[in-house]
Amino acid sequence: MHKFAELNSAQAAQLFAGYCVALGLDVSAVVLRADLAELYAAEQQLAQVEQEFAQFLQQPGHSRYQAAAWQLSQPVKAGSDTALVQFDMRRVWQQAPLTVLLFVLCLLVYGWQQLDWRSSSGWLQLTNPAELWRWFTPMLLHFSLTHLVFNLAWWCYLGSRFEQRLGAGLLLNLTLSVALISNAAQYFMVNPHFGGLSGVVYGLFGYFWIAGRLNPAQGLHISSGLIGFMLLWLMLGFFDVLWVSMANWAHLGGLLAGMAWAWLLRNRPGHKPREISATDTDT
Repeated sequence: MHKFAELNSAQAAQLFAGYCVALGLDVSAVVLRADLAELYAAEQQLAQVEQEFAQFLQQPGHSRYQAAAWQLSQPVKAGSDTALVQFDMRRVWQQAPLTVLLFVLCLLVYGWQQLDWRSSSGWLQLTNPAELWRWFTPMLLHFSLTHLVFNLAWWCYLGSRFEQRLGAGLLLNLTLSVALISNAAQYFMVNPHFGGLSGVVYGLFGYFWIAGRLNPAQGLHISSGLIGFMLLWLMLGFFDVLWVSMANWAHLGGLLAGMAWAWLLRNRPGHKPREISATDTDT
């Protein structure tokens, strides 16, 4: 991806990027602040994108840009609700299979916990460090439905984007290494009685935060509002003013590990998410 412009309006940059996507052009807007955004395009499409951008600068209020934004916001038409769900699930599976696998695994483990809490926690918590799998498996445990939904929502949002841009192999390496570091931090600083995917989520958040600044061409960035929310949540956990008990050291360990990954991969290019054609979704 090649940076070709900066705009002093994040909204305008996103509007233009959306218009280009509607035209089939690979353009992304990286929002740094509300008053600053960068635009990136695929090298092979750069000439056409720059031509479209010149027209956009002359007539940014033209109806075609708003029309493209409206078109992208509409749901895909299908013969039935069932067909729409099947298409969406297949699309997600083909673009981010590892994200889906860990999502399903967490759901299965949560079901196991409801059926047999003693057995599930006995096998998965870090109560016996000599059994090496336990350094990773606490990430599969969730202690309430809210805990599960919150973590899986973040995992799907960040994990799928990472997998599409950098591949399942790198996501697997990051997930396992961050899980190990975050679990070890919580174990040594507190005790073995914890669980949740939030250490890995904070690792992905740390990656997006740093990668968005060191290598925005990867297409992995996170808004300032979400950065502020995640950091505030982390600090509130350490001050123990929340209504829930949190694995604060796992969060901090995961965050630092994810930031380190972003630095290590600071020169690695991202690739365009795979487009799913109609034939890919046919049975």
